[in-house]
Amino acid sequence: MLNTLPIDDLDMKIINLLSENARMSNVEIANEIGVSEGTIRRRINEMIEKGIIEGFILLLDCKEAEKCVKVFISLEVEDIYMQNFIEQVKSQDHIIAMYRTNSRFNVLCEAMFLSVIELQDFIDKYLTMDGIVDSDVRMIIGSYKKCLWTGI
Repeated sequence: MLNTLPIDDLDMKIINLLSENARMSNVEIANEIGVSEGTIRRRINEMIEKGIIEGFILLLDCKEAEKCVKVFISLEVEDIYMQNFIEQVKSQDHIIAMYRTNSRFNVLCEAMFLSVIELQDFIDKYLTMDGIVDSDVRMIIGSYKKCLWTGI
């Protein structure tokens, strides 16, 4: 995925180090890569200005906490209800990401909950809204490759 971005090898090295540890200092990155701290600072600022780096986030290890329930929710939403549905659901704290797709299920939500009961409450409230034709909720029970953002 990263090879589609307008970055070079040095930027890629910086991104890889920051994705392993976003708290790594510019000096530490510079020492690891073998360039000056100023070069690292300038490159990071350029990537931020270009929108390649949007921010630095805290990653939670939800597997260790054994409390998170991660799900993918596929939804078929009627076009005339789409805008209303998106506005109401996208602001919910449980929604990590929301995508428009090119299939019968035209919305895909990635969400996390503290319990199955919390998930059920969300389903009861939002998946029964007007315009929802069909839905498919898939609970993640394990991972072969973890998501960098959620740890699951």
